[in-house]
Parts: sequence; C-alpha cells; structure tokens
Amino acid sequence: WLERFHGVATHYLKNYLGWRRMLERYGKGVNIKACLHEALGRPMQHVIGT
Repeated sequence: WLERFHGVATHYLKNYLGWRRMLERYGKGVNIKACLHEALGRPMQHVIGT
C-alpha cells in the first residue's frame, strides 16, 4: 500500500521504522497490549478494578 505514496517521508521515517521493528518482533502475535507496551516503553501493569 505504500507504493502509491512513493515511500515514507523523511520526517516520518523514525516512526515507520519503529512500526516495522515492532511487527518483526511480534510477528502474528502483535496485539493491542504489545502495541501499548512498545509505545510506553515499559512493562504494562494490570489494572485492577474494584
């Protein structure tokens, strides 16, 4: 899908490469929890509701 945009703009290259690294790291196991973990850069704590 990226071809129609003629690649990634230099301004967004860091974001694109981070996204690609995450997809390579998690493969088909990528999910919302993994995305949040990568975005926050720290282990996720479980939220305990009362």
